[in-house]
Amino acid sequence: MSEVTNKVLRPGTHSTGPGQAQPATTSKPAASASPWTRQNPFPGKLVVNRRLSSDDSKKDTRHFEIDLTGWGLNFEPGDSVAVYPTNDPNLVKEIIRALGTTGDETVPAAKTTKPFREALLRDYSITQPTPKFLKAIAERASAAPMLKELLRPDRKHDLENYLWGAEVIDFLLEHPSVKFRPEEFVGLLTKLQPRLYSVASSLRVFPDQVHLIVDVVRYESRGRARQGVASSFLAERADKAPVPVYPSSAKHFHMPEDQTLPLIMIGPGTGIAPLRLGTFHTQRLSDAIGLRVVARSSTQNIRSTQDAGKRR
Repeated sequence: MSEVTNKVLRPGTHSTGPGQAQPATTSKPAASASPWTRQNPFPGKLVVNRRLSSDDSKKDTRHFEIDLTGWGLNFEPGDSVAVYPTNDPNLVKEIIRALGTTGDETVPAAKTTKPFREALLRDYSITQPTPKFLKAIAERASAAPMLKELLRPDRKHDLENYLWGAEVIDFLLEHPSVKFRPEEFVGLLTKLQPRLYSVASSLRVFPDQVHLIVDVVRYESRGRARQGVASSFLAERADKAPVPVYPSSAKHFHMPEDQTLPLIMIGPGTGIAPLRLGTFHTQRLSDAIGLRVVARSSTQNIRSTQDAGKRR
């Protein structure tokens, strides 16, 4: 809902599942001297994880509050925050088991070396099959004639359709004859990227927090349950570990400098996060009005429970 990269993928989109957020690269925020960088994000702490969707809704929309005490950075209305997730540990275990490794092998990761299990958890994207990975499967599999055919340059569109909803683990399970050494396998993957989420709170009102409103991505493809990397991290695992975050500025999406100007906030396609932030930042609307805006701007069966406007 509030994710800047929250694009619902169309059939034929290469190697990502339906509704899965795409990785995004952060831009330089308007902040001065700080030990925290894009390569060394601030270790935030998740303090609120609250479901906003009604009990009978098929969607799971969450309100998250992350404590930023001591971070020394800044964001403005319209900006985003990059969340640096970890992968699903159950998926990591399944990949290690499919490869027939222990997970303790040493592999290159983040300009150093780490145990294979740790690298898969924190450093590499383990869901989207890369072209290098697909080529390696096609070359080594005892029976993958369709994939070999679809990898031809003139079959690009057909390959995209074939890959709709497919993940790395699918190919490992479908072709058990293919084995990779751990260091070889990670060489076929890409780096795990942060995900950008629109900020849903103002530092004027919550000086030591950032709030996010996120649709938790869950779906099924090829007979397997899938989940979004970052949204499931926030919803299911972030309470047990730090939440690395870093601000990302939006060059062309800010509140007007003249605070006396009237505002009309329209958010089709943006979710409710920017509207909630605008309400807080200008302090022009009462909590009640802000909550009505939230309820009327969404078709996702979100409760108006005064959770969006109250400090917890």
